[in-house]
Amino acid sequence: MLPAEQALAEAKSKIFSAIKIEMIRQGYTVSSLAELLNVNRPTLSYAIHGGTTPRDISVRKKVYKVLGMNS
Repeated sequence: MLPAEQALAEAKSKIFSAIKIEMIRQGYTVSSLAELLNVNRPTLSYAIHGGTTPRDISVRKKVYKVLGMNS
């Protein structure tokens, strides 16, 4: 794997881990958080797994805000 690809994979993993830890700590499931944010489960899943589309980034910012995380 190229170094840049490895760095991207590691960054995505860190994003996912941080969000999932906070979701668990606050008692959210993917379904409950998706409902709260008014997005479907796949959209939320792509976002928390480090998706890079503008929509993923927008959803992730909402996740950070709801969970009280620094974006």
